[in-house]
Amino acid sequence: MRPYQMILLAATCLLVANLASAGSPAEKPKLPRVSADVVKASVTPAEIAAQPGGDAAFTVHLDIADTWHLYDHKYAADEESFYIGVDLLPAEGADLAGFAAKFPDGVPGEFMGEKVVMLHHAADILVSVKLPAETTGTVELPFTLTVQACDDKICLQPSDIPVKAVVKVE
Repeated sequence: MRPYQMILLAATCLLVANLASAGSPAEKPKLPRVSADVVKASVTPAEIAAQPGGDAAFTVHLDIADTWHLYDHKYAADEESFYIGVDLLPAEGADLAGFAAKFPDGVPGEFMGEKVVMLHHAADILVSVKLPAETTGTVELPFTLTVQACDDKICLQPSDIPVKAVVKVE
């Protein structure tokens, strides 16, 4: 075997060994970096029916990945709190008069030795919006859900998750 062939063979063996030990990208779990990686939001019902000038009511359902928690909404209203509580607001520029949200009650827990109120696994935010009298057809109501997910060791970067309710005005 010629020297360049031996070098090529050795390089090929090293490359194969590295690829084998690294595994495929699909096999490696993606580590969460931001809260949106472990929290998913959906609106139910998928299509909401309402009258012009009436109320549109729906639920924003939060799925929180196992081992992670969110902080109760009361922390969002407390400007001195270190914790970022779950919050839902009309998206910037959205004219949603009569907006009201009822947030779920969290459960007492502990994070880094401090007593806190948390949400685990799943939570529902009950939402109501008064539609303008001139509203007709199908309209999209945009919201921003703010969350910060933590596990027993770290907190992820907070996320503003867009949420959209579709209302059929009859």
